[in-house]
Amino acid sequence: MPESKIELEIEGALAIIRLNRPEVLNALDQQMWTSLVETVRVIANRSDVKVCIITGVGRGFCVGADLKETAWREETQEESRRRIERNQQQLTREMLAVPIPIIAAINGYALGGGVEIALAADLRIASSDSRFGFPETTIGRFISGGASLLLPRIVGIPWAKRLIYTGEHIGANHAKMIGLVEEVVDADKLEKRSVELALQISNNAPISITLAKRILNRVSIGDIETALAFETEGLLATYSTADNERGVTAFKNRIKPKFTGA
Repeated sequence: MPESKIELEIEGALAIIRLNRPEVLNALDQQMWTSLVETVRVIANRSDVKVCIITGVGRGFCVGADLKETAWREETQEESRRRIERNQQQLTREMLAVPIPIIAAINGYALGGGVEIALAADLRIASSDSRFGFPETTIGRFISGGASLLLPRIVGIPWAKRLIYTGEHIGANHAKMIGLVEEVVDADKLEKRSVELALQISNNAPISITLAKRILNRVSIGDIETALAFETEGLLATYSTADNERGVTAFKNRIKPKFTGA
């Protein structure tokens, strides 16, 4: 029987969600998006769980959507809209709404949707060998998962624009310098340190923690629904472009695309 692509481990007050598709650096296919949303909902309904850690199995946290899936080519705009809304957009909603803190333990590559998952977490700890980036503009796509709101809130407008405009990758220490992560540790200490922090939080008053998350998110993040709606329309707009076809094809063939603006 094949292993689950999303693993959930619960021990005491701590839940650990593991993205388990290491052969493709935990690229998210449609099944994984659905399973992630459902898993976060399970956590939200567990009164015994006080803190959750999300991490990846293998050399990568998550490199975003699986570009080998081509459902978008056959879909109508409305079908694509519904898919985006129930996948990456809904995952952000669920992660922000779950009443307990979520810690992203970022191992290795976190790109595109992988960074967006980390942004929707409450806290971020990275391994020293981790790499971050938003490759959407390099393949003719658009950001999603609330990145248009969450990224500027965390790193500021200039760095948000630079990361999105350029598609460049930055290392863990650079990510810490701009505030994208709060802590960097050696790769072999990542899970241990994440568990330590989770247990420290779990020993505090749960009602106070829940209220802190709810109010801090409401005050500091604001209208996430507007951001998600704009992002969905932006992503849909790229699907019909020739540059999107060029970018995705070039990515699969590991060559540099030649964009035309069409």
